[in-house]
Amino acid sequence: MIVLLSRAMQHAAPDPSSASPLPLSGSEDLVRSERDGGVGVAFRPALDAVGEALLRHMVRARVVSARMVGLQRSEKIGYHHASLGEEAAIVGAVLAMRATDWIFPGAREWYAGLARGLPLGVYVHHAFGSAEDPTNGHAAPDHAPARALHVVPPSGVIGAHLPQAVGAAWAAKIERANVATLALFGAEVAASGDFHNALNFGGVFKAPVVFVCRAKPDARIVDRAVAYGLASARVDGADALAVFTVVKAALARATEGKGPTLVEVVSPSLERVTAGAIDDAALAAGDVLDLGAGDPVARLGALLARENRASAGAQKVLAAEVMAELDAAVLAAERAGAPAPATIFEHVYAGVPAHLAAERQRLTGAQWDGGGG
Repeated sequence: MIVLLSRAMQHAAPDPSSASPLPLSGSEDLVRSERDGGVGVAFRPALDAVGEALLRHMVRARVVSARMVGLQRSEKIGYHHASLGEEAAIVGAVLAMRATDWIFPGAREWYAGLARGLPLGVYVHHAFGSAEDPTNGHAAPDHAPARALHVVPPSGVIGAHLPQAVGAAWAAKIERANVATLALFGAEVAASGDFHNALNFGGVFKAPVVFVCRAKPDARIVDRAVAYGLASARVDGADALAVFTVVKAALARATEGKGPTLVEVVSPSLERVTAGAIDDAALAAGDVLDLGAGDPVARLGALLARENRASAGAQKVLAAEVMAELDAAVLAAERAGAPAPATIFEHVYAGVPAHLAAERQRLTGAQWDGGGG
């Protein structure tokens, strides 16, 4: 198989005709859903279909991340990859995919699992590494497994999930399965060899994969798409409707056999985040729904209010509900305590080596048949 693949790569090259902006991009540098004070015609379907769902998930992601930052500051959890201000990029992209598609997030896109239905309590137990953590504390925080929801746990190696996403997409194409994949990552990944390998492989074999990169305004990661024969788009990262619509268009392109798309989502610079001006009291109270000009949560909330689809107070009510759910989940995780020491030997080997079985026996004083390994 490796030899055949190597020969195929030697005689293959990216298709230059595939390297073009998505139709939504037009002549605009940044795709935005609102122009001249109104929502564009191309973005109305997204507003009608998922406008309220986008806001609900974005508020939830904001409140959960803020609370996790607070727990990290108080040293109750090891660390947290904060996603404050990145909610439109993450939620918009994930909701654009179908339930049968696979999501390959990085650690900062931890909300992908929650957006797909992972219970908040499970996520919090995982963050604490409690006795009820599905990984028994083996995995670092924000690496919660959600396989049943078609969400792959983030890799501990920056960028390693991009070739995995392409491989899964290529496998689906070979099997003629109607499945695509979504790879979410930050601009720092673009400096890795895995970024090049993934985009090159995807472009050559027209794998049904969508790459979504979060980046600052001066990064211009999207300019690299042409080298790999990929379609591309650059989107306003404070505009959830634009992100959803562009990723949905990229998904349609992928499922039609036209190959991958590289979507660069330009992240907003939020004053309260960049200045570190979110104090512990604000985090504890969930006072994080407006982090300054360009806040994607506040922006979508204002749009829905203008469209008479959500009241101005609805976000605060939802935030309070999420905070109450978080309080209960944190309390449960604290009460659960740490995993039993013997669990360090579990879920590692299919067949447990004799020396580890002996070590566990010395630790517990009990004979072990290798179960749970």
